[in-house]
Amino acid sequence: MLSPLLLAVAACAYDEHLPQVDLHGTLVVPRAAATRSIEDPRTGEITEVTDARWIGPVYMGAYSGVDDQNYGYPHPEIGPVIGSTDGNTYPYGGGSLGRFDYACFEALVCKVATGRFYDFEHMIEWFNDIIDEPITDDFGAVVDSPDYFRSYCYELLNFTDDFELSFIACPDGREGCNGLHFEQNDDGDFEAEFDLWQVNYQPNMQIWGWMDSPGADYNFTTCNPDIGQRNTEYANDSTYGTNYGDLLNFPQKYIGTGDYVVQNPYATQAADADAWRSTGETVNLTFDYKLEN
Repeated sequence: MLSPLLLAVAACAYDEHLPQVDLHGTLVVPRAAATRSIEDPRTGEITEVTDARWIGPVYMGAYSGVDDQNYGYPHPEIGPVIGSTDGNTYPYGGGSLGRFDYACFEALVCKVATGRFYDFEHMIEWFNDIIDEPITDDFGAVVDSPDYFRSYCYELLNFTDDFELSFIACPDGREGCNGLHFEQNDDGDFEAEFDLWQVNYQPNMQIWGWMDSPGADYNFTTCNPDIGQRNTEYANDSTYGTNYGDLLNFPQKYIGTGDYVVQNPYATQAADADAWRSTGETVNLTFDYKLEN
């Protein structure tokens, strides 16, 4: 028999009909966005490298509409322009796939996004050998040992296992690890699943986004190296760096040459939040518009 307490709880259960919904979807970043020509500084040989580690953080938001009237590329509609201040897009919600994380050394501030590196060796290979932006420690020495990298992080952050480090995805399938975000599909492009939590649902709202493509020195325009937590351990005095706080409200401030935006946003069709929740619909986005010079 059910206890009186359980019966009371069951009698009070009801649907609150909240306007917030969780959006689940799949996004595709074209192969070209994950491909760069790399010159070997020792030999001058040019090699084409296709790798998901070229894919920066991907930002997505829900907006009232998207057009190409204000900036010459698909961009959310904006509110009033006041003086020299660009108009606010007033998003209904959003999120990102990958965020900037402090990878223990000042040399890596604003260069490491979550979901791109599965272990320390994977990171050392990328920075030291492939893109020639060597990881250096606080003494200026090149970090070329995964064991040293790991032990330094554990001591600095008081961690005991790789899964506690957000910037380490760990090999897929290991307990406590999320794995890498992107996988190459049959067309050679890169796919990933994403979730946008607690979006304020509006009929016909448009889901749009952009991918922050790394610059020549593997820096990103959406990360501010001067904000975030500070590392003052021992003789260190540096800031962790993190995403700017207004990326979804003012994306035009951060989008630039080489970035990829969604050309055809996804428009929701359900009449209200309850109807959307009942469909279990999946949002599909393709980041297929590259900003050229």
